[in-house]
Amino acid sequence: MPVYSRELIDVTGCDIPDLGFSGLEKQILKLIGSDEESFVNPIEDAMSSVQGAIGETLAGLNTSLGATLIDENGEEITTFAFLSNQLESLDAGISDFRVHSDRLSGLSLKDFGPNSPYGPGGIQGEYPGLAGLHSIAIQYQSLRESLKDPAEAAKDYYSPIFNSLFGPGNDMMRSIDSLVKGDVANFLTNFPTGGEDSLQDLARLGTSIQDLQSGIYNLINDDNLQYEFALDFVLKHTVGISVLQMLDQPCFGTNLLKKIASPALAGVAGI
Repeated sequence: MPVYSRELIDVTGCDIPDLGFSGLEKQILKLIGSDEESFVNPIEDAMSSVQGAIGETLAGLNTSLGATLIDENGEEITTFAFLSNQLESLDAGISDFRVHSDRLSGLSLKDFGPNSPYGPGGIQGEYPGLAGLHSIAIQYQSLRESLKDPAEAAKDYYSPIFNSLFGPGNDMMRSIDSLVKGDVANFLTNFPTGGEDSLQDLARLGTSIQDLQSGIYNLINDDNLQYEFALDFVLKHTVGISVLQMLDQPCFGTNLLKKIASPALAGVAGI
């Protein structure tokens, strides 16, 4: 393998800007930029507990036992194989929620490599990591506060982007935990052979599992939609701020606006 060398510039005497961080600020920045953990996912313990319970249940299931039924694909399957599939899908949903909540929590900043669902900065696909989320959330909050009627009470527009971390995520995990340790465990106790008499109870249990799985993705989608709405609001009003700056430039910006402003905008701006 060839060895490459880097030719570095001699910066002696160069005027390099100093951002002027205090000692404490430097400590914070160095910690976050290091390999040490700087953040925690507030839902991690609950997710791990639930997935542990699902794993124990799956380990005790003999999928070859039980009455035969027809699954959604029209294939024959035993009652216990059906239950196993449902629990495995639920477990996968929790894993997806971990990826999502790790991004919201800042943990995604440390997750690199070919198997990571994140890119530099903790980005997941089109969605930003903690820094990008905070930036949009605080701009959205500031713009909404600036545009409201002076008599109107202040309102939180920041936290909905991180909603899953503020309680709903833990509530969802508690519901799943209750289902696995309660309803699923009772089913396996009452119908240890998965006979014909268990089919109605299994159908209700399957519906409950699917509802909770849908709830997981509803939480993920709601967080993402709140971000998308805030981003759209910020981008549109950033253009609005640019228009205000244009109006302060009679030779340039105002002349451009006279060409591109709609009648409604021209009337309000008086151009």
